Amino acid sequence: MRHGTRAAALAFAALLLAGGSTIVAAGEPQQQERKTFLRNGDLVTASGKSDSLLRMRPRAKRVRTTAVDLGVRVKPKGITHSKFCEKIAIANSKNVVIYDVWSREIQVLEDERFGLIADVEYDMMCNLIIADMGKQSVGRWPRDGHLWILSPDGGLGEIGLRGQNWVNPAFLDMDEWGTLYILDKEAGPQMPRAGEWYFDAIYKAGAPNYQWAKAKYNRAGLTATAFMVHPDGRMFVGNEDDLLVIDNGVASSVCAPGTFSRVNGIDINTDFEIFVLDGFDVYGETSLYRLDGRCELRMMQSGAQINGSQGLAVGLPSR
Repeated sequence: MRHGTRAAALAFAALLLAGGSTIVAAGEPQQQERKTFLRNGDLVTASGKSDSLLRMRPRAKRVRTTAVDLGVRVKPKGITHSKFCEKIAIANSKNVVIYDVWSREIQVLEDERFGLIADVEYDMMCNLIIADMGKQSVGRWPRDGHLWILSPDGGLGEIGLRGQNWVNPAFLDMDEWGTLYILDKEAGPQMPRAGEWYFDAIYKAGAPNYQWAKAKYNRAGLTATAFMVHPDGRMFVGNEDDLLVIDNGVASSVCAPGTFSRVNGIDINTDFEIFVLDGFDVYGETSLYRLDGRCELRMMQSGAQINGSQGLAVGLPSR
């Protein structure tokens, strides 16, 4: 959700290609559409059922959904949009798919070091942060999760946690001050022993190097499926069929457990409206809700057009 000049965006694209990505032409859009691909309040997600990027544009009585065929197999985990460099990035399990909203070019970022890409996030400097749950995947020993940081000059580095490895970094979010939040699945204890529970931990780390992460929450009992940080400091976690809010270290259900089938995405717009993407992977119906109150849900979209979607981001284009 960051802004940059078109020249900078194209230069960044070229550097990505030099680092081992492939590119797919997406066709030349109409001039009017070039200027309005994302309006303030638009939502974007990715569908593993149709291998496409979906733009959802809320209107008074309905949501207009536009699909962009990505031309690659999509198994989405998370998605982010940067208004600074005008790009959308999709965590695509084994790679990262990057869509340039100006040129409509599609890049596939690959690296032999990647394991299971779970989420992505752009920072204010157009660095792309990649949450990689590692080649061993969830819950296995030894720890092998990674947080990669891809700079605009094409360098791919790693973000450590005070000299230690991550376990299974699964979700990322960034607040308006540039602080990075990381949800690390099953982050402790270091070795399983009888009677001990693994827990999911949430950390925050400040720019520019994100090296000194501080724990914000660590409790047993989470099975996180989505994550978002509210501007007021509260954290929202999709906990399978439950939506939790964590306020001052205390987690509570926003709605009665079982209200949702599986929370796959959460995000908030500049009007502080919270949107929830609910579905059960590619095999069940997917629905988009707006959360108007403690548990006042307004159905925005549902059915075949958005089935198989995972991850949700609010479009915040440059002014």
